[in-house]
Amino acid sequence: MALRFVSNNEHLIDYGSLRTLVVDDIPGMRSALKMTLANFGITRTDVASTAQEAIFRLGNGPYDLILADYNLGEARDGQQLLEELRHRGLITLQTVYVMVTAEAMYERVAATAELAPDDYLLKPFNGEVLRNRLEVIFQRKLAFSEAHRRFAEGDLEGAVAACDSLMRNKPRYLVDALRFKGELLNAMGRFEEGEALYRLVIEMRAVPWARLGLARVLHALGRAQEAEAILLDALAAAPEMMAAYDLLAEVRIARKDLVGAQQSLQEGAAISGKTVRRQQQLGELAYENGDLETARTAFQAALDKGRHSIFVSPADYGNLCRVQVEQGNLNGALDTLKKNKDSLQLAPEGQLVTAVIQSMVHSRSGQADLARRALDEAGRLRGEGVHGDGRLMLDLADSCMTQGRNEESDAIIGEVAKNAHDSEALLSKAREIYARCGRAADGEELLKKATADVRKLNNEGVYLAQKGDFDGAVSRLLTAAKEAPYNPRILMNAAWVLLRDADQNGLKEGGLQEAKRLLDEVERLAPGHSRLPGLRSQVREIEARYGISRRPHP
Repeated sequence: MALRFVSNNEHLIDYGSLRTLVVDDIPGMRSALKMTLANFGITRTDVASTAQEAIFRLGNGPYDLILADYNLGEARDGQQLLEELRHRGLITLQTVYVMVTAEAMYERVAATAELAPDDYLLKPFNGEVLRNRLEVIFQRKLAFSEAHRRFAEGDLEGAVAACDSLMRNKPRYLVDALRFKGELLNAMGRFEEGEALYRLVIEMRAVPWARLGLARVLHALGRAQEAEAILLDALAAAPEMMAAYDLLAEVRIARKDLVGAQQSLQEGAAISGKTVRRQQQLGELAYENGDLETARTAFQAALDKGRHSIFVSPADYGNLCRVQVEQGNLNGALDTLKKNKDSLQLAPEGQLVTAVIQSMVHSRSGQADLARRALDEAGRLRGEGVHGDGRLMLDLADSCMTQGRNEESDAIIGEVAKNAHDSEALLSKAREIYARCGRAADGEELLKKATADVRKLNNEGVYLAQKGDFDGAVSRLLTAAKEAPYNPRILMNAAWVLLRDADQNGLKEGGLQEAKRLLDEVERLAPGHSRLPGLRSQVREIEARYGISRRPHP
């Protein structure tokens, strides 16, 4: 960090050494901000007119300070840019991110955002105001530098200790240190300690983030009813707290209240509909609930607002087309494929989406020859190892069975069942496909065998691990992972038993590397899964114990 020691533990910012990025869609504002910064010594300043350009610049090298306008005049705003930069790992906790906005309401948005900028400035403002704010922010960054360094190195215990030291020695940062410590405890799976911390903060000061943190640890502890009550109280006090709507949906899903979960996300989207992941989840829940119009609207919004975003994948195009087909809008589905042809053809997964949707449309419109060609293309891609999400693969199986290609359909559904042995929604969909084609008994037998094999391996592996037979546990769970390579639960259990074995019996050749590979795959299949932080923490503890140097995880 660009700080120069002066005296009495105080530091001055070496403004001349700061690398700064200004993000604003208006040329005049970019020039004005650049000039304002230059007035107090910040001269190493680059500019970007869009979020995409900012991401490109940060991909080429880090910045110490980012000034981003909230309204960037495109699909993504400054808040979404911040979220994507964090997700991509393009900025660290030591990077200063300041939001610039003319919207007075942003004060409440920033106060309740789970991922908030370091500060925000309401237009108009002068150079003195900006400089004073930066002084405060950089001093805070300096105070947290040890905790942030430990976190970046994966030493979460050290980061917690640094927070404790900060609270003792610099009490003015007490609340900020408590917030970071709570996040660390949650990442480490120390939920009881997290609960005590958040209740302490709430007694001191009823800040929105403390209620959100408390609800999160209660949810992790399986106390969903308590978590829901706290979230409802929190939203009554701070209805702009977007993360609370998302967490409330998760809690209600855990309580099997899918209608309530959809309602929570709809309320959040009505306040802030730009978050791609919120629209994606809303679409999925609405689809499960049979609310096709809400699903269509949400999936379309996810694509519109997430264009060029890292959060959009070929599955999103498949989700929208599936709803259009089920609504009877076959031309609409083909139009979606046509409009997004360039994006879909970039990756084999997108090509698979195109082939599957075309097979569905042509089957329903009675064009058997075109449907067969589309299925042949999908089969070719599958033969090359291309895979789609569970719903897309069931769509493909449905088209195969409709065309009398039962052997192909059975193989696909068996694969889906193994990888979703605990997903009642997908298994029910598979049963519907068989029933519609007059093969209900065949389907029941296939699903029973496919799910039983994986479930047996998983349960035996977990049982053996609990009994201390790690060789047997590792063997069964790695076999299960090979049988169900797209099943996050199986992959995490396999990683867990490898880490338990290393913890109890020492490192074995390739064991730790395989655990890390499995966790990377889970991150791809189910990003942000609640079990991942704890398992990653176990990896870091084992690496530290055996002196294994590690590359920072992206």
